[in-house]
Amino acid sequence: MAAHDTDPAPLATATAPGKLILLGEHAVVYGHPAIAVACHAVGARATVFPSGGPLSITAHHPPADQRPPLEIDVASAPADSPLAAAARAALEHAGRTPRTPWHVEVTSSIPTGRGMGSSAAVAVALVRAIGEAAGEDWDDATVASLAYVAEKHAHGTPSGIDNTVIAFGRPIRFQQGRATPIGFGAPWCVLAADSGTAGLTREVVAGVRARRQAHPDVYDDWFRRIGKLVDEAVAALAEGSLHRVGWLMNQNHLVLQAMGVSTPRLDALVGAARGAGAFGAKLSGAGGGGVVVALAAPGTEAAVTSALRQADAAAVWRVADDR
Repeated sequence: MAAHDTDPAPLATATAPGKLILLGEHAVVYGHPAIAVACHAVGARATVFPSGGPLSITAHHPPADQRPPLEIDVASAPADSPLAAAARAALEHAGRTPRTPWHVEVTSSIPTGRGMGSSAAVAVALVRAIGEAAGEDWDDATVASLAYVAEKHAHGTPSGIDNTVIAFGRPIRFQQGRATPIGFGAPWCVLAADSGTAGLTREVVAGVRARRQAHPDVYDDWFRRIGKLVDEAVAALAEGSLHRVGWLMNQNHLVLQAMGVSTPRLDALVGAARGAGAFGAKLSGAGGGGVVVALAAPGTEAAVTSALRQADAAAVWRVADDR
């Protein structure tokens, strides 16, 4: 049952940002590091209301999807329902059951299929709201772990980077389930441009896995190269060497192109950003569609934004540390 103006006051409300991977996608699935940042320009919200029945969820899709909301009865939902699985995990961790008389309304402004962590953000907001309604004060690592339950059902074999950076809400280096905050030696600005085309993460990741099985030496070498680019970028970010970071992003994109996960549309946006003066640009996320990220050089933000829009980006978001 959806919430209305006459419903009781909410028990808890929690939000979660989107996410962008700066370097390391695909390789991170195989144990190599990646860099991710939270994108607070978009996000998800979960609000818990008291209700007369067992826990239920109304999950509203982003407005652009033009789909009816999902109505989920947590107690009877299939085991592989991502949000029901996350809710059950959160309830159990809080010492409660799906019979808890609550209703949760979930909304999101994160476009789906864009590699911006839409499913993970919804799961993080849901878990955090349930915890707060239960009187819990879970740390970021606990929230990330509980939200990962949903990610496994949504994507099959995710690395865990999405739910982790979204739960932490700040830039991290992620490897094999461990998150380390990243230091920045200079102000930075990343622009994310929506290609307008969705990429299906599960299918793209499965495709990379199949090609790796056919050519293990080639793909493992690419993954190692990406891991080295990531660690060089972590050091360059700490030094404030954004020009170096941009070059490393460009190299990462070349490897992703070789893997077959980029598209002409993504490549065109990458070229537009670089041509307008960005230090570097690359696809972000699984690929096959989704977004590109561009590291804007000082004084070029407006030009890069304009170039991306002229290249028919469906939307452009800004993620920055202006200090």
